[in-house]
Amino acid sequence: MMTRSRLCLAAVAVVVAFGQTAGMASAQGTKTIINAATVPKYPPFEFKDPASGKLIGFDVDIVDAIAAKMDIKVNWIDSSFDQLISSVETKRADVIVAGMADTPERRATVSFLDYLHANTVFFTLRANAARYPDLDALCGKRVATARRTIWPAAIEKWSDEHCTAAGKPAVIVVGTDGSPDTRLQLNQGRADAAVQGAETIPYQNSIEGNRYVILGKPFLVQDMGLGFARDDVQFGQKLKQALAALMADGSYQELLRKWDLTGSAIEQAMINGQP
Repeated sequence: MMTRSRLCLAAVAVVVAFGQTAGMASAQGTKTIINAATVPKYPPFEFKDPASGKLIGFDVDIVDAIAAKMDIKVNWIDSSFDQLISSVETKRADVIVAGMADTPERRATVSFLDYLHANTVFFTLRANAARYPDLDALCGKRVATARRTIWPAAIEKWSDEHCTAAGKPAVIVVGTDGSPDTRLQLNQGRADAAVQGAETIPYQNSIEGNRYVILGKPFLVQDMGLGFARDDVQFGQKLKQALAALMADGSYQELLRKWDLTGSAIEQAMINGQP
């Protein structure tokens, strides 16, 4: 029978061996599972199926497909939008999957695998569309949008250029807690119009009786990216190679068709806007 002291020594040996194995894996940049932080409130990109509660969407499908190419699994983590970048910085998550725009400001803290073009638009209730024959009619109006995104600043910039500069009243930005809250403010009359990605409107119309109408053309176009740690260059390159493989074998295009996003396809996988 093994004595207590021998048991302790054996336990220490196991811990040391495990630590060495884990250290080797970390040193080699090897991952067998990636923690993906998401905010499942932005269809058709990431949202919960109303019937089953299952996490679905284009972003979910594309990240699962990327992981399959890398021969790793995905652990999905629900988050709030304002915690996404810090979750990567503190290593609680490996990748941000939340329809996040790749911007120079965000690149100061995380890098991005660009995977989709996104078009930001003003929209309103179809019943009120006649009030806005052109975008200038939005001057002085209340426009709702998610406060933790880049959109409030983009609206203010548009307002400065198209309203204030022309001697018209500025747009009043109504900050919200996200896409569902943005539509709630619009539907309850606390906002006259709203701003979010044009790609989201067809899905909402499909489940809300064609309730919304886009006003004018996109006033902001940027790339959406999967965020990852700036110092994890090897991981970023593996993500990029996997996305490129999905583009080459047609899987990327198939997923775009599935979610009615073919107009948002990018031409090649890029990191921080660079091939």
